[in-house]
Amino acid sequence: MVNSEGIFSARQTFMKKPYTPFLAFLVLILITIPFSFDFSTSIVPGWHTTIFPAYFIGELIVIIVLLFVIIGYWLLSKQGDKTSWILFAIHFLFTIPTIIYIKFPTVFLDLQIPNQDKQIKAIAFRMHFISAAWILFVLGQILFVIYYIRVQKVKHTISP
Repeated sequence: MVNSEGIFSARQTFMKKPYTPFLAFLVLILITIPFSFDFSTSIVPGWHTTIFPAYFIGELIVIIVLLFVIIGYWLLSKQGDKTSWILFAIHFLFTIPTIIYIKFPTVFLDLQIPNQDKQIKAIAFRMHFISAAWILFVLGQILFVIYYIRVQKVKHTISP
């Protein structure tokens, strides 16, 4: 099961239960989905609509991407393809920081520091963490897409 592109190696361990990644990302999407939107809207006097903060647009994007990831892992499990533990672990670990930020934004956004210099440093640190979390999320999804496409190419070249 070794190919020239290095997708699979002889030493790489594969999952015995191919639905494990599907279930793991299903749990992540269930954690991410907000169950109530009443706390996220604000009504401006004189306006006839509610305003959703930009934060929820990012959350919606993450939910849609995770939905496609779940579909991808489900298709891989239905096709009987063995998923690499290493690639799954990297993908899962790259996704977790963004899920933590989405689920607990007040931990990263609320500041109650009286000293202005420390507050500026805390804001800078939090902005770097949030940026790093989003970069890791995007890298994890790119890794999954590359893995999925390569598995499909290998499957089509092997089957007559």
